Amino acid sequence: MKRILLYIGLAISLFLVIQIIAILFTGIQDLTQYGYGFLTGKIILLLVLGTILYFNRKHLRSGS
Repeated sequence: MKRILLYIGLAISLFLVIQIIAILFTGIQDLTQYGYGFLTGKIILLLVLGTILYFNRKHLRSGS
């Protein structure tokens, strides 16, 4: 079950990275305050998800 959650989390992380890159390359200069908040929220979500996945990966390696 934890392995499935790890792969789902990795897929969500990849999706978030693609969205962030798309925002950065398509028009960072055209972002409004709402757009900057949206981008910041996506980056924070990616960092939180990455931290959870990192600790989950370490737990999976220990064999428990």
